[in-house]
Amino acid sequence: MSRILFQINYDIHPDKRDEYLAAAKELEGYMKSHTNHNYMIVEDKNKRNNFTEVYILNGEAEFEGLEDEMDDTVYGLTTKILSEYVVDGKTRYSTQYEIG
Repeated sequence: MSRILFQINYDIHPDKRDEYLAAAKELEGYMKSHTNHNYMIVEDKNKRNNFTEVYILNGEAEFEGLEDEMDDTVYGLTTKILSEYVVDGKTRYSTQYEIG
């Protein structure tokens, strides 16, 4: 069973950084306490206001079930982040599979 690295990358509006950080910390805390996913949000060291949501998933079944597990809290926070803080609502997705 290969693990999967799933990433969602985006830039946020600089003037909304503090609001974004509060929402991101709330989302990260909720994901850690209400799911079994290995999840974190990181900022690019060399590009301020560029963030990536990172999931390390234990196989295809967990990856495929991500959307099904999205409850009202996760959906609300994700929608808020995308609509209020992400520049032009543009995100970049990356899915990578562990070798071996």
